[in-house]
Amino acid sequence: MYFVSVTYPDTVLLEQFLAQAGASKNTFRYYESRGFDVLQNHVCTELLLDEEKKPVAYGHLDKEGEIIWLGTAVIAARVGQGLGKKMMQHLMEQAKKNQIKTIRLSVDNANEAAIKLYTRFGFKTLEKREKIRFLEVLLP
Repeated sequence: MYFVSVTYPDTVLLEQFLAQAGASKNTFRYYESRGFDVLQNHVCTELLLDEEKKPVAYGHLDKEGEIIWLGTAVIAARVGQGLGKKMMQHLMEQAKKNQIKTIRLSVDNANEAAIKLYTRFGFKTLEKREKIRFLEVLLP
């Protein structure tokens, strides 16, 4: 497995990822309301490819004003195989490389596995709403 960076307008692998994401798109809704041109605002957009060069995990660090937002997803067929952890490790390395000090994310309250993963990476809940919560981590 290896990581590749996605840039706009070269979104072929990202389109493949979203096409095979399956039920994971129920909790990863980032591209429902955005076009791929949003990649131009990202600090990084990464895909984890398997041995067959198929995208199995996605991650980004998105700059919105002064806030850096993290997003991750794993295709439904590969959930529970440690790919989310690999993506998180990679994104945290990218954040350090880019001297990012604070990262935020939003996650569905029902997505307990993701919340547990983010907590292991030091994220703390900032705000909890009815269906989602916002988390933040401060990096050294």
